[in-house]
Amino acid sequence: MTAIALILAVAAFALLGLSSDAHAVARLGKRPDASVRGFRRNAASALLAATFTVAMLGHGWVFGPIYWCGIIMLAAGLVFLALNLLPLSLRIK
Repeated sequence: MTAIALILAVAAFALLGLSSDAHAVARLGKRPDASVRGFRRNAASALLAATFTVAMLGHGWVFGPIYWCGIIMLAAGLVFLALNLLPLSLRIK
């Protein structure tokens, strides 16, 4: 359950990061349309909700919210470092 929750949270924050113009242009090579930005943000929200569900199923109502907070903080940090510190030569083509 830990790996699933972490993968979902990282995907959510990656979508949130790539919905901004600066990161999308730097990593994907073009500015996203408004509909694409909206889709990415909505998908990220759905993935964060799914992460919460996985945390509740895996750790119960007592430790699940604490676990979820930790997972989303870890995922946000990983995506922040990846988007800001990895060289642009790793651009998706």
